[in-house]
Amino acid sequence: MTSPDGGMEAYKTMKKKAYDTAKIDVFYKLRYLRDSTKTDKYTEGMTLLMVSDKYLRFGDYNRLVADSLNNWLAQSKENAHNAETQDAHMVAISKSVFDFSLVTDLAATKTTIQCRKLRAYEYTYPTPVIEWQLEKGDTLIGDVPCKKARCTFSGRNYIAWYAESISMPYGPYVFGGLPGLILELHDENMNWIFTYCGMEEAKSYKEMYLYADKKYIKTNREKALTAYRNEDEDFVNMAVEMGILGEVTRPDGTTYKLSAPRHPSNMLELVF
Repeated sequence: MTSPDGGMEAYKTMKKKAYDTAKIDVFYKLRYLRDSTKTDKYTEGMTLLMVSDKYLRFGDYNRLVADSLNNWLAQSKENAHNAETQDAHMVAISKSVFDFSLVTDLAATKTTIQCRKLRAYEYTYPTPVIEWQLEKGDTLIGDVPCKKARCTFSGRNYIAWYAESISMPYGPYVFGGLPGLILELHDENMNWIFTYCGMEEAKSYKEMYLYADKKYIKTNREKALTAYRNEDEDFVNMAVEMGILGEVTRPDGTTYKLSAPRHPSNMLELVF
């Protein structure tokens, strides 16, 4: 069985720190290039922005689904043997593509981010103040009129389309501060693309939380993102060194260790 954080173990109730209860859920489709040179190979997923009066939470939607299913399976032995839910849990994990979960304290203007690749990291830092340049131009996204803005953040130049008719100055990840909800955000080279898919009163997913597992290494932003980048670039070899990936047995019974060339990372944040 696979735990909510990807390890092979029996189902256990997930430990979490709850911050607030969401009032609004905003859904964004995510498309991104794992390799910036392979411009036709997008990885696709779904992310969710949760909004309350005091907090924002942003992360992978299917991770929330997996968490919910995991906790139901962990409630009893009877639940744990429900094959249909086990399959749904594994599907949700397989569809989880965004490795970052974050909660923003609106009053304190600070954001706590958790990320995981081979290891798990957590850091808290002042919520970035995005310096937007409002530009001429308009479009429709989901029949909603939007205006255009640009910014530079963490090594990438971004274009945002925001809706003044939706008076929430928020958007995907840490992007916010415009006079309306961001309905589309992408960098100029189309490596990372967030597109609004709709919003609703928070019902199924209301609890705004981060993981409280002790395995999350608390550190600063630079160290966390540097470690994540190293693990992303050399995933197979580091997984072998850590014992996560074992030896492979050939048909003749001999064994060998997996290895793979290092590859450049194409993280959302390039400079930190």
